[in-house]
Amino acid sequence: MTNRNVLRVARRVPVNLLLIVLSILMIYPIVIIVITAFKPNLEVLTNPTGLPQQPTFDNFITSWVEADFTNLFANSILLTVVSMTIATIVAALASYAIVRAATRIGSGVYLLIAAGIFLPMQLALVPQFRVVRDLGLINNYAGVILIYIAGAIPFGVFLMAAFMRQVPKEIVEAATIDGAGYFQLFWKIFLPLARPAIATFWVLQGVGVWNDYLVPQLFLTDPGKRTLTTGVLYFKAQYLADWGNIMAAVLIMSLPILLIFTFAQRYFVSGLYAGAVK
Repeated sequence: MTNRNVLRVARRVPVNLLLIVLSILMIYPIVIIVITAFKPNLEVLTNPTGLPQQPTFDNFITSWVEADFTNLFANSILLTVVSMTIATIVAALASYAIVRAATRIGSGVYLLIAAGIFLPMQLALVPQFRVVRDLGLINNYAGVILIYIAGAIPFGVFLMAAFMRQVPKEIVEAATIDGAGYFQLFWKIFLPLARPAIATFWVLQGVGVWNDYLVPQLFLTDPGKRTLTTGVLYFKAQYLADWGNIMAAVLIMSLPILLIFTFAQRYFVSGLYAGAVK
């Protein structure tokens, strides 16, 4: 090994050590969640960070049965799928209209919509609550879905418009010569080529909707309409928490997200890469 190679390896050591430390810090909470999910609550209190002495699956069974996870899953899937599907269609159509109308007005509309990314959701909760209340949609899935759609569209337009701008003009001109109309171009050219952006949008925004606690807690007062995030509180009393069941519930709640990321990983990574270089 030459001196140059030794120096190159030596320079990488601090960076690699830093990455190892950061990785441990990020993995440690996940390990604690997994370990705790297989412990009885008494063992959690006496040995919170150690390995389970008597591993048990009772926490998963109790979480599913007592907290009515079947209903909670159905509610969370309904809110996530419906809101993200509508938000994807609206954001894709808006992005297409902005890209096709290459004017100052189109650029102004794009900037206005994309500016919503910088608006914290908590800042808009009060006016959103008043609007939903005036519409009579408190304790109604439609009110929550509308809030999720409104919150997801700015990022969707920002992401999809960036992809649609990269569609080669030659493809658009060739399709137009072949007789493709305005909406045919959208469905057959722009939308399929924006699949990485759509996958990235679903992963990032869909995870946010799935894991959201604040909106369902404020707008859905009926226990039968609870979501997974609010249902986890079933195992937390005022002065005592059943951490074994809570961590088991968290693991159950995380499985769909892991599956979605696994299947959408190829598009998701390409979407982030393309967004970084374009």
